[in-house]
Amino acid sequence: MNNIQWEKTMTDVRVETRGQALWLTIDREAKRNALDDAVLHALREGVESAGGRDGIRAVVITGAGSKVFCAGGNLKQDAEGDPFRVDPNRLDNPVALLLRAIEDCPVATIARVNGHALGGGFGLVCACDFAIAADHARLGTPEISLGLFPLMILPSILRVLSRRDAAKLCMTGKPISAAEAQAIGAVNEALPETGLDAAIDTLVASLAGGAPTAMRFGRRALNTIAEMPYLAGLEYAQRVLPLLAKTDDAIEGFKAFNERRAPRWVTS
Repeated sequence: MNNIQWEKTMTDVRVETRGQALWLTIDREAKRNALDDAVLHALREGVESAGGRDGIRAVVITGAGSKVFCAGGNLKQDAEGDPFRVDPNRLDNPVALLLRAIEDCPVATIARVNGHALGGGFGLVCACDFAIAADHARLGTPEISLGLFPLMILPSILRVLSRRDAAKLCMTGKPISAAEAQAIGAVNEALPETGLDAAIDTLVASLAGGAPTAMRFGRRALNTIAEMPYLAGLEYAQRVLPLLAKTDDAIEGFKAFNERRAPRWVTS
């Protein structure tokens, strides 16, 4: 892969720039790339930084190694045997904070599913705009076998899957193959691991070809209209479109079209 710029490791998250993509890699292979507070904070910090980086057009979230994308939350118990003790001084769950950051990210988000994505890991897959999976990966929500239910990631799951497919995954706890995940829309592609990075590069290049401002407007519109009744969505659309048409990128896009040339986007 060309143009790789290593930046730093935030706790157990590697941050690097690869061309026009910011890569965030959960670097806890020995612990199945499990999520803990520090990892969740580092991922959120990385996602939130993307909008302020010149030339970055996508965020890629992945895991170290080739076996596990992310095995979900760290279930290590505290002294009293409770892995989910609530801190009354902390208003928001760190998972919710990360998912909100992904929701608010001004550039596209891509899950590079290098291996199994379970529990919170599956939630990350569903929260991203795109997901490309290695064909050996298995995806699912095993929480029911622990006497739990995947409540924190349920809003993300229900955005991507039908209610029946979501119910089957959540209520049985049985993981599915990457091919099955593609069939129900949980991932965009399932392909051999050797082709994973090339597919990511192709997707990033395709995203980078569009107008940055339109991407920001459009990504927010996709997420907003998806939650609206049909008529409310139409009302929202007709109010936002004139604003988008007045942006520098839209003006340049129309000019380039009429001059029969490639656009030179004003924003980065």
